[in-house]
Amino acid sequence: MNITYNHPYGYIADGKVFLKGYLNYPDREIGVVKETDEKSIEYFEKRYAELCEKINKLEQDIHQAENKGSYLMKLLHLREYTLQFKGLGDFPVLLSRLDELEKFLRSLIEQNRQRNLDIKNQILADLALLVDETDWKTTDAKVEELKQRWIRTGAVEESQQAEMEDHFTRLIKAYYQHKKEHFKRKAEEVKNRLNQYRLLVDKASILKLSDDFEATALAFKEMQQQWKTIGKVPQKKLEKYWERFKKINNEFFHRYKQFKEGVPVEQIKPLDPLEQARIIQEKLCKRAESLIGVNTEASVNEAKQLLVTWKNEVNNPRYLDKNLANRFRYACDRIFEESYLMKVVMRKYPDFYQKPKLDQFRIKTSFLRELIRKDEQEIHIAESSDNYKPEHKSFNLATQKRKVQVKNIMLEEFDKELKKLYTPPKNFQKNYIPKK
Repeated sequence: MNITYNHPYGYIADGKVFLKGYLNYPDREIGVVKETDEKSIEYFEKRYAELCEKINKLEQDIHQAENKGSYLMKLLHLREYTLQFKGLGDFPVLLSRLDELEKFLRSLIEQNRQRNLDIKNQILADLALLVDETDWKTTDAKVEELKQRWIRTGAVEESQQAEMEDHFTRLIKAYYQHKKEHFKRKAEEVKNRLNQYRLLVDKASILKLSDDFEATALAFKEMQQQWKTIGKVPQKKLEKYWERFKKINNEFFHRYKQFKEGVPVEQIKPLDPLEQARIIQEKLCKRAESLIGVNTEASVNEAKQLLVTWKNEVNNPRYLDKNLANRFRYACDRIFEESYLMKVVMRKYPDFYQKPKLDQFRIKTSFLRELIRKDEQEIHIAESSDNYKPEHKSFNLATQKRKVQVKNIMLEEFDKELKKLYTPPKNFQKNYIPKK
């Protein structure tokens, strides 16, 4: 081999550039001379300097990063890259730096994995305490939070990873299995309770026409007590049984009342279905009227439910009390119109309820006038155009007119309240006409 140029970390021989061996690595050809020996040496020295910059940059990134451990693979790849790199310089120094960085990162990773192990063990302990809980609303949120913490927590030692994941999965499955079984039991309980309600209704239905009034009255009172002790079921599922049970009770005690008043058994009359229908309508009507002015989400929802109940209960046109029906319809319309008015007002005036009463009525009156104006405009357009297409598909001309009537009644009431609240200045003279 004819060496034509010597360098502290390499040499040129036979027109080729070599890196001298270091540590346990032999001499290695890294390039060829393209122009002069000096320029070739300078080129490979410059490449070494670029490699130093890469290592400096990695070291800087590691020290600035929060998750330093994530740089380990990048460092290992850079080490492999360095061993194959074509450049001239002190490679043992660079490898030593990389080795120190690797030791530093592995030490941090070991610490992090131990911390992760502690966190995951605590999560498993917390989860184990929740497996048998039944306060699902609270517990579901806690379990979801623990699941998210588990996902966010880094890895543990590889030898422990599978066991930890298996333990976590078993606890999660146990929790949801317990929840599933709980609701299955609850569904069975509800089913059994509904069956008990049904049996009471059937029993009451058989007894209601009995002429053994005193014994039957005691039986009905006993059934009423049993009804109270059966237990909770969803209100909607209970409703149909309750309405039938209540109706049967009313029918029997109507007859029983006549018996107590001394009416001979053969002359006792059953409850008049017309009167029974009137009682139901009056009850629904009074309840709806009691919700006027309450103006809460609960009162609006109850009004909606009252409409459903009216539809289900008052289903025979022959027994409809028109006066009560009109009162009921007006009360429900009034509840919905008040609710809508206040939603419009509150969007503009979030501090509405902090204002004086006089200002409140002025604001409501102003908004109500504008709503009436828009409704009347829409009615006029609908009546004067054959091809009118309303904004809302649910638009109904008769319903819209009825709503305007309700709004006008509200407006009259608001005007009266304004007159009560407004006190004119002392020197104010009504119908004052200045002298000429």
